[in-house]
Amino acid sequence: MKIVKWSILALSAMSFLSCVASLLPLFEDSYLVAEPGLIGTWKAAEGADTWTFEKAGGNEYLLVQKQAQFDLDHVGGQPSKKVPGDAARFRARLGSLGGNLFLDLYPADEDNPTAHNDLLNAHLIPAHTLARVWLAKDSLKIIFLDEDWISKAIDTGEIKLTHVNSGQWLVLTAPTAELQAFILKFGGNAKAFPLSGAEELRRVK
Repeated sequence: MKIVKWSILALSAMSFLSCVASLLPLFEDSYLVAEPGLIGTWKAAEGADTWTFEKAGGNEYLLVQKQAQFDLDHVGGQPSKKVPGDAARFRARLGSLGGNLFLDLYPADEDNPTAHNDLLNAHLIPAHTLARVWLAKDSLKIIFLDEDWISKAIDTGEIKLTHVNSGQWLVLTAPTAELQAFILKFGGNAKAFPLSGAEELRRVK
């Protein structure tokens, strides 16, 4: 696996991003589903970001996520500076667990820039991020696993998943089978995947 090399840029506040990463994938190939309705270009309902899904090998997709604007943080209390965002490429694997659709994103091996793109920056490890998906004809909702909820659930013992916590990142190290068992139990939990954190997209092409 070729790891994308670039400087760490500070994350700007984007409600749909997750700081929960998984070192291992959520799906084996047998869980992947083909969903022709996912293919196309989607635009954020509020904002100018676009998400373009293309068919890749097997039941995988290529996601090109274009961030319209990126906030550069400045030191010394200076206000941030807004600059144009970049496009970033991801391997996207869509699967079904418990009758619900979930998305596993991982940075593409090649062609990713040193980017002004928060979604790519959220994969600096690089690792997998997990999201629940609601797909209709012309609307798409993507909700990433909520970091605060899973962190508290792990601390209280409600959830037992092997992990490490770097302070800034919660990194799940559980094997795929344990991740799937977790999703089957909590995938429909409105606190684990809160609608308030949804990235709402509309089809444009």
